[in-house]
Amino acid sequence: MGVSTSFRKWWHSPPAYLRLRSSKWTIGITAFGACFTDGYLYGSIVPVLPFSLVERSGVSEDDVQFWLSMLLMVFGLFLGGGAPIAGWAADRGPRSTPFMFGLVLAFAATLLFCFASKPWVLILGRILQGLSASVIYTAGLALVADAVDPKEIGAWMGFVFSGNTLGLLFSPFLAGIVYDYLGYYAVFIILFGVIAVDIVLRGFMIEKRTADKWLAMENKTYDDIPDQDTREPDVSSERDPLGAGNDDGTQQSPPADERSSLLHSKPKQSRSWLGRLFPTIAVLASSPRLMVAVYGCFTHTMLLASIDSILPLFVKRTFEWTSTGAGVIFLTITCPSLFGGFFGALSDRYGSRPVCLTGLATTTLNLALMGLVAHNALLDKILLCIFLLFVGVGLNLIFPSLAADLFYEVDVLAETHSETFGTGGAYAQAYSLLCLALGAGTSFGPIWAGLFYQMTNWPITMATLAGLTALPAVGVFFYTGGGANKEKQGGVEASESRV
Repeated sequence: MGVSTSFRKWWHSPPAYLRLRSSKWTIGITAFGACFTDGYLYGSIVPVLPFSLVERSGVSEDDVQFWLSMLLMVFGLFLGGGAPIAGWAADRGPRSTPFMFGLVLAFAATLLFCFASKPWVLILGRILQGLSASVIYTAGLALVADAVDPKEIGAWMGFVFSGNTLGLLFSPFLAGIVYDYLGYYAVFIILFGVIAVDIVLRGFMIEKRTADKWLAMENKTYDDIPDQDTREPDVSSERDPLGAGNDDGTQQSPPADERSSLLHSKPKQSRSWLGRLFPTIAVLASSPRLMVAVYGCFTHTMLLASIDSILPLFVKRTFEWTSTGAGVIFLTITCPSLFGGFFGALSDRYGSRPVCLTGLATTTLNLALMGLVAHNALLDKILLCIFLLFVGVGLNLIFPSLAADLFYEVDVLAETHSETFGTGGAYAQAYSLLCLALGAGTSFGPIWAGLFYQMTNWPITMATLAGLTALPAVGVFFYTGGGANKEKQGGVEASESRV
């Protein structure tokens, strides 16, 4: 009997180092690592593909741009397509389960890339990679939103997404050098090492909601809970399951005004098909403020994917650089990501609107100026590096501020839609909409930039990208909020009549 009791106590005891493993720093670093892994796996292929498609897959030089754009587009389609499912699963159960499953998909995708000798195998690898990313950016960001103070959400989003940007833009630099000097398979040895570190981080972390349940039971033991047959019956509940009975056992009638309101209450207005099938998504999608944030994130990702698609080819054709040079040039746009937490903290202090508008203006101007780079001259190379540096600054101002504003709007909507959102909340499904934007941007960017670059020239391509970047500024000016410490204007009133 004593052994059985001890076993039950051990089984119901909290995990070791519970507070450390569920702290905001552990969760934030784990989410940072997951975003870095996704970005690194995605970006490592960028400088290698133009050469491996020809050398390993037998693709002609004329078809290289087609396959580059196709691989980027497929990744984006499945990133966006898997996001709603991942968001629903993360809001309805433990977020750590789909979060870990995403790592399994990333490992399988890397195996396919490593041993692929045909283009269709590379496409299958990109599909799995897109599905993996959809889990990371829904469950991962929701884990962070659960753990951090709302007043710090901008700084934490900046920190987490800096992991993706660092991985996305630092990996071409390293992969290009490794491919040139050590060969194709050496690139993937590093990739598997990155995945191994991610496995350790995700296995060590305990999500906040799970930890809160353990902490609430920390001072209790299994013996403190009485057996079912020894509990005293709740007489009042047996007499009146609705809790409305009198002491003498008779049923208490509701007051006259309550009966009247029940008899004459109007039925709820019928919802659209989207509201009936996906009520939480329908509420979120009906918010102009939230959709402006989603559109801004689409623009951010579209620009990154466009640069990934055409910059290696541009420097190869214009400056006659190898894959090493194509990788090194990405360092200029990567450097600002080292200060992602600082850029995110700016939106916490000054509000999302001015920070995002500053980022859009900075990015638009420098994209337009990049069109001036046209010759294989030292001055052109220096100017390209400077313009890319400021584009990186602008992009790091845009994304964290909008991701934080999305978080604030979900809190506003939760005040009037608590029944629709449920106990699990709607953070993961909100970030699944953001994932749809990331997927759409990843698909649209390479097609748009690749098409214009192939049919026109570098200056026209840069001018079109600058114009697309300026478009979200209108919505940001009118709808984006001020941050955690600003007044949420009209959020509750507007949400009541949306769905």
